[in-house]
Order: sequence, then C-alpha cells, then structure tokens
Amino acid sequence: MSLSLLRTSLRHTRPLTLAYRPLPSVRYVRIPLHTRTFSSTWIKYNDLKTTTTSSSIEAKPVATEGVAVAKGPTSRIGKFIQNSKDLIRFYKDGLKLLWSNNKEAKALQLRVQNEGYTLNRSEFQLIHQSKKDMLKLIPFGFVFMILPESIPLLVMYVPGMVPGTCLKDSQVQKTREKLDKVRQKMTANVLKSAEKVDGIAPADFLSLTKFQRMAKHYAYDFDLIRIDRPHLASYCRFMGINNIGTQGMLRKRLEKYMNYINEDDKLLLKENVDELNIKELSHAVEERGMRSIDQDEENMRRGLKYWLSLTHPANPENTIPVGLLVFSRMFLLNANYKGKQ
Repeated sequence: MSLSLLRTSLRHTRPLTLAYRPLPSVRYVRIPLHTRTFSSTWIKYNDLKTTTTSSSIEAKPVATEGVAVAKGPTSRIGKFIQNSKDLIRFYKDGLKLLWSNNKEAKALQLRVQNEGYTLNRSEFQLIHQSKKDMLKLIPFGFVFMILPESIPLLVMYVPGMVPGTCLKDSQVQKTREKLDKVRQKMTANVLKSAEKVDGIAPADFLSLTKFQRMAKHYAYDFDLIRIDRPHLASYCRFMGINNIGTQGMLRKRLEKYMNYINEDDKLLLKENVDELNIKELSHAVEERGMRSIDQDEENMRRGLKYWLSLTHPANPENTIPVGLLVFSRMFLLNANYKGKQ
C-alpha cells in the first residue's frame, strides 16, 4: 500500500498565537528622613540595616533623604503608560539591531561577490535572517510609527510579521511550544493511519538502509510536483512556514525553504555539530521539523546528525526526496535517536 494513503490524516490548524506578558515597571520617589526600609521587593542597596557590637552601643538612624527607591505605579493608567514606554524602548532597540545586522549582511555579500569570500555558518545565518527581517520591516515599522501600543497584539496574533530582533526569548519559546502542539496532532493522525498499512512503522524511518530503500520505492509518489495542495499546505505548516496560497505557490515556497536547509546542511557538515551551543542547536532542529521542547541536548545532536546522513549520503543515488523527507518528520517527531551517530 502506498505511503501516499497516510497523507489523508493530516489536518489544518489555526495560526499560532502568542501570549503577551506586561513588563515590570519602576518609578522613583523620595523617602522621608529617618525611614528604615526592609521590604524584600526593593533593591538590595536600599535595604538599610544597622548592627551593634555591644549592648551599650545603639544603632544610629540612617538618613535616606534623596535616595531613589524603585517602586512601580499603582494606578492602571500609570502601569499602562510605563509598560508602553518600556515596550517602545525594547522595540526601538530591536529595530536598531535589525539595521545593524542588515549593514553587516550587505558587507558580507559584497565580499562574496568581489573577493570570492567563503561564508561560515554563522555568517550565512546572519544574511538569511537579515533578509527575512527586512521583509517584515515595512509593515512592522508602519505599526510602530502609527500605533506602537498595538504591537503586543501584532506579536500575539501575527508573530510572522515581527522581525526576529524584536522578539524576546520567551516569545520565541512560546511560538515553538504552539508549533509543537500542531506537530503533535499531525503526528498522532499519521501514526494512527499507519497502523492500517502493512510493513510501515516509525522504526523503518529510523534505519538508514530501510529509509533509503523505501525512498527508491516511493520516490515518484513524494515528488513535490505530484503532491496536491492540501498536503503541500500540511507539509508547510509542519515545517513552520506559511501555508496560505495556491498549489504552485506552496510548492515553490517549500522548495525554497528546503534549498535553504540544504545549504545550511552543507555548512553544518563542514563544521562540527557538537560545537553548536544549545540555542543554535535548538534553532537548527526546529527548522528541520524536529523537537527542541522537552528534549535533552544529546538526543537533539543525534537527531541532527541523522538528518545530515539522510540529506547528504555517501552515495548521491540514495538521496531522499524532499516530500518524503518532510513526511518522515511526522513519524520521527518523538523519536529517540539513542545509538545513532
């Protein structure tokens, strides 16, 4: 039975949303003379204490006049104003970083064109991310200039429009968690359908030789040009890219994304996967349809190495078709790569 029968189990899900948590705020007030402060919510250098070396020595009061103590506004309007100021400052810094990254990316591209400079992976990632962020700059900048207070809603409901330099690590993590829920549902449907197909199991995709043998048998069915629009949309959704458009648009979008992954894979092969820090490793596995949520570092490294063995085999004839490669991620989403090198 063809693996293409399993595609019917894929479902569409609603777009990602992103929760917004207000930032803490502070303002400065004056403390009356001879007032001792012991609140644990205040900064340490304002926690004034006196000690005695004997019972005959008394602690002298410490003058606190003119000392600034951090204290947040109590009214709702005051909190809203302070939070708005903090957000504007954060997004302004993010836009400055975006502009700086874009200048550096252009300089690197000129070196490649004029001097034949070879990019390393971090430089390649900088150029790629800078291009993505610059495309988002116009709509994001328009909202920032007209109504900056509405940006949290933009982050919450349309995170794809926000440049990466204007996202916090906690916001990126929440985005990954919501994408993981989408992937888990799709994986559950595919595995349930796979039970009706003889000879197909997740273990088959964990074996390099079995996977390559399967790829030769089903290469025709999983050629992107032969996959219909609903399934192309599901593949795009699973890989975390935009799944809106016609069949031709989705196919080109997925091909472009997988070409980027292929170039990144080549650089990963030149460099050592073991040298990636946890942030780089998590980003790499998420881009390839694998999990970073609740995964130990060693399993992610093994999974990334196994991916590279599939995309760049010793024998080019054993290359896995893009459609089947993406489809296999649904079987291996929760895989344990123990024993894989």
